[in-house]
Amino acid sequence: MSRIGATSSTDRAVVDPVLYAIPDAQFDKPREIVQDKALSHDEKKKALNTWEQDERQLLTASNEGMPGSDEGLQSDDHNRLGEVVRAKEKIGEKPKHKPSH
Repeated sequence: MSRIGATSSTDRAVVDPVLYAIPDAQFDKPREIVQDKALSHDEKKKALNTWEQDERQLLTASNEGMPGSDEGLQSDDHNRLGEVVRAKEKIGEKPKHKPSH
């Protein structure tokens, strides 16, 4: 999946603000953010931090018996937290561990 709002992988003119709010709407996998040469390190970090937070919230909700309306409808439906953590490691960032309640 290519980034929405860009005409090519080198197009720096437009970085859609949705990238930071909903990165999984613009990229199929976290590693695609890492591989996008048009994004700066800071842009990648922000997008992956958002994706990580979203995945942690989904995992917590699922563990508490609150699956999303579309969760589990596809055979490849799974939490991407591990993928996000590995993508963050590739850009030299660490996961944001949240304390348990």
